[in-house]
Amino acid sequence: MFPASTSKPIDEILKNAVEKIEAQNSNLSVFAARQFRYSLRQSIVELTIKEPRQFNVLEEFIIRAAIEFEPPPTADELASVLGLDAVFVKSTISTLQTLQTLATTKQITVTPEGHLFYEKGTVSKPPYSIQIYAISDSLAETITFQSESLDDVTVNLPDLGKFVNIDHNIHQISTFSLEEIQQMLEDSGLAIHVPEEGKMITDFRVLAASKIIWKPISLFVIFNVLEDKLNIQISRGKQILEVATKRINSLLKESKISLLSLCELSDEAIKIQREEILKKSQNRDLSETAILPQITPQNPEKKPPKTKKIDPN
Repeated sequence: MFPASTSKPIDEILKNAVEKIEAQNSNLSVFAARQFRYSLRQSIVELTIKEPRQFNVLEEFIIRAAIEFEPPPTADELASVLGLDAVFVKSTISTLQTLQTLATTKQITVTPEGHLFYEKGTVSKPPYSIQIYAISDSLAETITFQSESLDDVTVNLPDLGKFVNIDHNIHQISTFSLEEIQQMLEDSGLAIHVPEEGKMITDFRVLAASKIIWKPISLFVIFNVLEDKLNIQISRGKQILEVATKRINSLLKESKISLLSLCELSDEAIKIQREEILKKSQNRDLSETAILPQITPQNPEKKPPKTKKIDPN
């Protein structure tokens, strides 16, 4: 850890986090640390879902007859064969037509979708709708879905949007296709769109204008002595926001943001701290590579004792 000779612009609430960063890696020094707020966009999305259920006995008989009989029977003919009331058979056929398992023809005809369901021993339930929340994070360039609304709390911090241009229009839910929404939901782990189980999202719509939800984030300006390089790290709580970090560093490299306006860190302060840190680092390296005194071997080679020759005479 390298102490700085100048006062560092570090928010009081982030001092412990700064100490932890520097304690974990002695080659890092935090030049500045500041908290901001930034906005997410939360939208209520209505999803239309279709999923299967097991056939009942009569439904299976009707579909099987439509597939195996040649020509396919009418409702009255099948009722006669089964010995059932025609009204009961027609009511079941009407239900299967509503579910798009049977076509609306005089003869009982199975639709292509009905064939697929029949192979699995299931029939589609009537479509139903649910509401979920879509969270658009333009800084991290992500869209996530969750079943509960985000907490809407007041965050009294500087708005990051005043220092960094964040385009909230590029992640509007209404601009995505059904296939894209299906894929995002499949990846979300919410078990709402599960094609292998026959559970499918067939439609979606955004119910109202998106709501702004403010969240706090932390910005750290970190100097790496080994690389002689300054980087920005963005985190939310203990989570480092990789995409946001990469984006902010890119903007810094392109001179599209200023550390002076962002966290009151001037070029002169950076220069002073950098020079002091590099000097301390060089002194430390010299002390670690100092010449050590020679050490006597623990087991020196012993010379054999001199022996006196004896005259045999």
